[in-house]
Amino acid sequence: MAGRPHLKPGCSAYLRPFQQQRIQALHTTSPVSKNSISIVHPVHHRIRYKKNQLQPAYKEILNTPKWDTRSHLFKPQYAQQSRLEEHYNTTIAPDLLLANFVHDERVIPGRKRQEWDGSSPYHVNRQKRAPAGSAIETPEIKPRTFKNIPGLKAIWVNAFVREAVRVNQERALPTMVMMQQITGKKPRPVYSKSTVMTWRLRKNMMVGAKVKIQGPDMYQFFATLVEVVLPRIKDFKGVENTSGDMFGNVSFGLEPADVKWFPEVEGNAELWPNLAGLHITFVTGAQTDPEARIMLSALGMPFVGKERLYNVPSFEALEAIDRKKGIKYDY
Repeated sequence: MAGRPHLKPGCSAYLRPFQQQRIQALHTTSPVSKNSISIVHPVHHRIRYKKNQLQPAYKEILNTPKWDTRSHLFKPQYAQQSRLEEHYNTTIAPDLLLANFVHDERVIPGRKRQEWDGSSPYHVNRQKRAPAGSAIETPEIKPRTFKNIPGLKAIWVNAFVREAVRVNQERALPTMVMMQQITGKKPRPVYSKSTVMTWRLRKNMMVGAKVKIQGPDMYQFFATLVEVVLPRIKDFKGVENTSGDMFGNVSFGLEPADVKWFPEVEGNAELWPNLAGLHITFVTGAQTDPEARIMLSALGMPFVGKERLYNVPSFEALEAIDRKKGIKYDY
């Protein structure tokens, strides 16, 4: 072309116009004119002030706390108060503190791994023995105070889709959408960790989904589960009193026929022809399973069966066992 300089392809001057076009395509506006934007839900556009140019009349804005609506850093949150959360804070938490409080209560030591006695040369640099009376280590049970009142921390909802293994992995996608409608949170897919040829299962196959619920959505899901879903299940008598993992977490399951009683599923039954069962786990702040079941029962969760108390050792029982082994406590 006329008027075009002859440049070699390897020359930097030949590549400079293309680099400038690429930069202009990526950055349409200058970074100085952009405001800081928060992508945390709910999306709220924050305003950046130039403090050195503010008039004295506007300096009061900078001293306003973030929770005040007059502050430029105010970020709107949930405006609706959770009825179940308010009931827990005003009624259940004080009652649990009164029911579980024990005067002059001491720390109940947990079961820890034990050192070898050194009677054999093979004990050197050897891994510690398993705790006595337990396959795993157990934490200490601390005295009950207002700082460790049992409460509902989170709810895990898991689903396993058989058709995703037998037919196609895409069968797990409708289950993920259904879980998002029920919980209000976006679930994460669950992939298989090993290959089992008998079950036609290959490694890294999508076999289900899981979601963690916290905050107001957690109390809303719990209220819907207790007040709407469980009472409509004809053969549901309650959660077994033996449920628990010895650390204050309680689990139970729902059959595919029970999931249809959720209002989000019942209102659009034609959209969910193949329902999957749900495995629900309540993560609580309780130190023992009985305390967790008492707290969930106060929130409205029904329990049935004989109470299991063998995983709640008393201080005197542990002290007697350790005294026989020659272990003494320094009080």
